[in-house]
Amino acid sequence: MSDTPTRNAERYGGPIVSPRAARILAVVVGAVFLVGVVVVGLWSADSPVKATLITYEHVDDSTMEVSFQVTMRPGTEASCTVQALNEARAQIGFVEVPIPAQTERQSVHRATISTQGDSVSAEVVGCLER
Repeated sequence: MSDTPTRNAERYGGPIVSPRAARILAVVVGAVFLVGVVVVGLWSADSPVKATLITYEHVDDSTMEVSFQVTMRPGTEASCTVQALNEARAQIGFVEVPIPAQTERQSVHRATISTQGDSVSAEVVGCLER
């Protein structure tokens, strides 16, 4: 039975990489993956302004009211893009909402979007610090 690995190696060829090289390669790939996860985590956590949709309401066939919460450092000004979407998730209206400097970290804002068609939902596309 101890002869079997030798016969298999003669018949099919040996491994492409040695077991030691495979372990080293696995450790290197794992380390690179871990560094990538940390970098992406730090990059996303560093975003200075974040917005969360609270509610949206259909006022009439061409108007939608949207409420959203903005989280940013006190004293910072920002601008948020809010859009209304139709059933096909196509944008049918949007508005840029200036966010003045606040004294609190979180604040709630309201936007009115004029739409070109029936809107079924809304979303905050993003916010940028000014």
